[in-house]
Amino acid sequence: MSSKGLFVSEAVLLGKSARTRARLMDAAAQLFARQGFEAVSVNEIARVAEVANGTFYVHFRDKDEIAGAVAFGIAQEVVRQLDEAMTDIDDAMERTSMATRRFIDLAGSEPDWGGALFRAVLTFQDLRESVIGYLRADLQRGVSQGVFTTEIDDVVIDTFVSMAMGALFGRLNGRFGPELGSRVAELQLRMLGVPARKAAKVAWREIPPLELHIRPLAKTWPVGRQP
Repeated sequence: MSSKGLFVSEAVLLGKSARTRARLMDAAAQLFARQGFEAVSVNEIARVAEVANGTFYVHFRDKDEIAGAVAFGIAQEVVRQLDEAMTDIDDAMERTSMATRRFIDLAGSEPDWGGALFRAVLTFQDLRESVIGYLRADLQRGVSQGVFTTEIDDVVIDTFVSMAMGALFGRLNGRFGPELGSRVAELQLRMLGVPARKAAKVAWREIPPLELHIRPLAKTWPVGRQP
């Protein structure tokens, strides 16, 4: 492979087995993106990864399993980039609103990745826990800053996640337009005790679009598939 992909870059300091697994995952991601899931064979994945066919089966049972692993890894990267884009923002209302809006807006700006993220969050518990961890930290930040007055418990967290996931699905299937992210963010801020006027001001404020630094997916790849 001529350049380091997402998984090889992350595994560069790990052992040989982990690096080989990463090469297979990068090869699969490239082939799925270029040809679609059904058109790609295990032999092709091994060839692009520059390993023997038998090596593939040391790391994965079949094509479905590697597709699930790739989808999980890419979804993790999407979540990481969403959080990284807010590094310089300290205000909890801004962070909470922006995270919700950008998460939902993926359905419009990056529908392939929005679909990948939706399916992966439903499929992989580790990813759900990662998303919840980011969310809980921002909500607790708001309590510490005195801008959120609602107690942050599991009911609040689950409600937030359900609202965002439902909205993302609604955008993906075309039921709602681009205003949905702001509408949901406003409702969430109100739920946290933010006054109506302030919640609307924050939720409808213009924000720069998020540009994901990941290769687009082929629409025929069933990302997030259960391995």
